[in-house]
Amino acid sequence: MVMRMRRKIPVKWIVIAVIVLLAAAYLLIESIIAPSIMSLAEPKLKAIAVSAMNEAVREIIAEGNITYSDLIELEKDEEGNISLINSNTMLMNKLAVDTAAAAQKNILSAGQQGISVPIGTLFGGPIFTGRGPAITVKFEPTGSVTTNIKDELDAAGINQTRHKIYVILNAQVRILIGSASQTVEVSSQVLISETIIVGKVPQTYLQFLGGSDGMLNLLPGSRS
Repeated sequence: MVMRMRRKIPVKWIVIAVIVLLAAAYLLIESIIAPSIMSLAEPKLKAIAVSAMNEAVREIIAEGNITYSDLIELEKDEEGNISLINSNTMLMNKLAVDTAAAAQKNILSAGQQGISVPIGTLFGGPIFTGRGPAITVKFEPTGSVTTNIKDELDAAGINQTRHKIYVILNAQVRILIGSASQTVEVSSQVLISETIIVGKVPQTYLQFLGGSDGMLNLLPGSRS
């Protein structure tokens, strides 16, 4: 009886097959899995970025122990009505710059940690969600975080006006999975101070304070 010897597959063909499989897997991840994972991760990553920005505002306000009276000076006439409203533009500018820098740092730190998304989550349903190997999704800020100071005025009673001051932060964040990426915009509005102004506020000031764009524009007077 003659036994036939099996022919060995050349090593080079094995190497080629492995390379082809790896390339196919890479293309699958880049073209199908990565976009789907990004779509699933985007809401959570945006929430993390917003939380990082909010924390930056709280840090700067706490460090400077900043209050409403530090930002705004109200002057009244003999009858107790508002005669002059001054803004501390120097402090507001510093607040905006410091907050932007802190937010940038916080977003970068949070983005480096990222989140893990199990592949099974792509298929949905209780059987697959949260199962399977996880893909780490990270993010990073692109460009600089921008900040604006905004105010709101509304009636709080007879001869009483509620004045709120906010910091608005905007950032562009790049979501990363391997070499794939997607840029999204995140924004947050954080209340930093409010007070009740007692006394009549001249209509000219009301129009001036709560401008059409809502951004704080509290002159004519400015404290430095």
